[in-house]
Amino acid sequence: MNSNTYVIIGMLLLSKLVFSQAAPPIKGRVVNENKTPLEQVSVALLKQKDSTYINYTLTDATGAFAFQEAPKDSLLLQFSYLGYESYFKSVAYNNKPIELGEIGLKEDTYQLEAVTISAELPIQIKEDTIAFNANSFKVNASDNLETLLKKLPGLEIDSKGKVVAQGNEVTKIYVDGKAFFGGDPAIVLKNLSADAIAKIEVIDKKSDEAELTGVADGNKQVVINFTLKASKKNQGFGKASAGIGLDRRYFSNFNFNKFSPKTQFSVIGKLNNINITGSNIQGFLENTDGIADESDDDDSQIKSSKSLSGYLKTGVAGVNFGHEFKKKEVFNADYFYNLSDNRGTSFSKRISFSNTNNFDYDAENTFNKVSENHNFNFNYKNRSNKRNSLIIRGRLNADDVLQNTSKSGFYYDEDEALQTTNVQDYRNKNTKKTLFFNLNFYQKLKKAGRSFSVGFNTNISQKEKDNTQHTFITRNISSDNLSNSEILSLRDEVFNNGQYKFNFKYTEPLGGYHYFKFQSSLKVLNQKEDIYQLKTIITDANAEELLVYKYNNREGSYQNRMAYSYSAKKLNVFTGVELQELDRVFGVVDQDNFRSRQFYVNPFSTLQYKPKQGVKYRFVYKRIIRSPRTHESSTVINDLNPFFIRRGNPDLKTEKNDDFSLLANIYNYKSSLNFTGSVKYKYSQDAIISNIAIDDEFVKTRSYINSGNRKRLTTAFNFSKKIKGLGVRYALKTSSFYDAYTALVNLQLNDVVAKEHLMGLTLENSNKNVMDLKLGTQYSVNNTSFSIEQDLDRTYTKQHYFSSVDYDFTKQLNFNTQFDYFVFSDNQFATNLHLPLWNMAISYTVKNSSNIVKLVLIDLLDKNVDFERRSTTNYFEETTSESLGRYIILSYTYRLGQGNKRER
Repeated sequence: MNSNTYVIIGMLLLSKLVFSQAAPPIKGRVVNENKTPLEQVSVALLKQKDSTYINYTLTDATGAFAFQEAPKDSLLLQFSYLGYESYFKSVAYNNKPIELGEIGLKEDTYQLEAVTISAELPIQIKEDTIAFNANSFKVNASDNLETLLKKLPGLEIDSKGKVVAQGNEVTKIYVDGKAFFGGDPAIVLKNLSADAIAKIEVIDKKSDEAELTGVADGNKQVVINFTLKASKKNQGFGKASAGIGLDRRYFSNFNFNKFSPKTQFSVIGKLNNINITGSNIQGFLENTDGIADESDDDDSQIKSSKSLSGYLKTGVAGVNFGHEFKKKEVFNADYFYNLSDNRGTSFSKRISFSNTNNFDYDAENTFNKVSENHNFNFNYKNRSNKRNSLIIRGRLNADDVLQNTSKSGFYYDEDEALQTTNVQDYRNKNTKKTLFFNLNFYQKLKKAGRSFSVGFNTNISQKEKDNTQHTFITRNISSDNLSNSEILSLRDEVFNNGQYKFNFKYTEPLGGYHYFKFQSSLKVLNQKEDIYQLKTIITDANAEELLVYKYNNREGSYQNRMAYSYSAKKLNVFTGVELQELDRVFGVVDQDNFRSRQFYVNPFSTLQYKPKQGVKYRFVYKRIIRSPRTHESSTVINDLNPFFIRRGNPDLKTEKNDDFSLLANIYNYKSSLNFTGSVKYKYSQDAIISNIAIDDEFVKTRSYINSGNRKRLTTAFNFSKKIKGLGVRYALKTSSFYDAYTALVNLQLNDVVAKEHLMGLTLENSNKNVMDLKLGTQYSVNNTSFSIEQDLDRTYTKQHYFSSVDYDFTKQLNFNTQFDYFVFSDNQFATNLHLPLWNMAISYTVKNSSNIVKLVLIDLLDKNVDFERRSTTNYFEETTSESLGRYIILSYTYRLGQGNKRER
């Protein structure tokens, strides 16, 4: 056979390949009722006999779709697009291409709770909404929504419990399109079962005004809506759990939900002493109740990724009620009670530098913090009239916190000689009551695009703080001039704050997609302080120092905005200028007050471009004027703590901040590609910075000044994609942080530059019928440099290796385990820390899925430690805290409303 023969055979094979690609078994084109092509329509291929899922695809920009392979059988095509009625088409495939031509979809009145997914479609996309089918992600019978959410591409829950989607923090979470416990993500995610959910929608939500008028106003937020399975909407469901373990450990959890088409009702409750605030055992690393301390620093550059410390007891009770009076007229209310009792011991080592007298500080803390919180929310939305809408929201909150702390501190000079010790006992009792009320009314006028809105909101609070502090100080230990002093301080504080804001907005159409917008607002802030302080110096014949005063801070801000808006399908522009007049009057009552009045011109601009479905670019710029906070400009010295004195500066100027952000989202779920990138830059003029003075007796005095500029740059990039043929998804993550600012330390400017870089890689299987497998690593490095002490420039690294396995031996028997390994290193501390954490759980579900027995083993290696390192303006600090350590819990869960059939 000669070469020409090979060429001919090759050409025949190529033509066969080209022909087979040009004539797929089934193809067509999807349009709406106006014959406009619909992009990103989900098309599922099913067996007609039993609706078994075969494959799915998405339409392209011309509305075209094609299946390259199809079995010879009677088939069913399902067409699904958010906001449109699902359409089914039967076909009989006999190895001959089928040309379906145009498939028309009818538009449906879009409601968050109205979309039903029949086939196992992993993803659907419609304009600003991405919907995931919950059945495409493996969950266990005992998992809550937090576990489900962590499995979705493009979403993550950070170390502080914040939900991040499309590069933005999720501010609200809804169930069936309605508020659930005020939309608080933490409550919703930890208290609803994952297997009750049919669909998860991530929505780039417009403002309430833009939804009514259809005209973009630059205000958007990312929200998540969970749609319940149909079987859960007409019967009660939930679960009751209880567990006991070694060392008197216990937990209990109860939730019951009943959702009808018109009414929502939910009750939740829990009580445990195993250091968790939610119902998920894995959440023990995300507890945010840490050491009860005075938190004297607000410029820390390194913050702990987990803040579990001590021993925590938590009690929770809540009830949620929602009712739809008629279509688009809804009322929701909820009450939530939380009890937290946190106690333990921590040890701190601090390296301080102050240019003239550097020193080290070691401390041992014993703390006990008990807090009770009552929270009542309500909101009323009436959008039943197409031309106007009314939204009313309110919140009542009451907090009661009792905190006792004992601290022993040791001060060493540069030669490591002990110079001073102090023993302090604190008792702080804080009570706070808050009322928040918001009303907004939106009205469309007769001319298309013309509208106005009026709004009012108020935030009124009263806070009472009763502080008792006993301090015993020993100075000059290494010399012959040793001295002791003992001080008892009492400080009672009452704060009454009121903020009131009125606003008016008007929109005028200019023709086509062009609009003029005008906004006028008035904000009034009134803060009152009533202070009584008595210091008794016991070692000086009980000498007393009395400080009594009333302090007022009043601020008025009047703003007028004029903006141009361009609102088209692919491009939205919102840009303009704000004229702001700011008045401040503050000072001690019955004394001469400080007064200031400034006028500012603040530009702003938002641009969003969506060239095609699944691709979005967004740019935002705004100038924000920040007034000095009350404690920064106070004319009264706070010397309650003799080692940390706070002094305000009434001559502070406002801080001018220019914020720039660029966000890019690319979602191609046909190829399973997900990319999110963000770049944020903040430039501050007349930056308000710390003015720190430290004397020879280690007393720190903090004040504030305006000094120069501050620059802050943050970047974050996330990329994930499936590896075809392996059933594995990989995710790459990188982020960077740059912060350059100045502080004044003992009359010398200290230029501080902090840089942090993080890189991460995660691998997890995407075929999760039987097993979840996840492997990954994160590496971060922080470099902090200081101009006054260059030899103390710091490099801090953290390595995190993690793995988890979730395996179903049978439909009833499940095993899961998580292993985390942390490595902390720091050039300013002598030792590195290696921290392995290993958790495990085995659960058995009875065949009817109503009963679950679970054995949970936490911290099997019994490390019993929490660890934190941080950098601030003039010191480094390392803190280790005792924590719960190893414990074992055996639990039983009864699932309500399960019936005899296991649901998909």
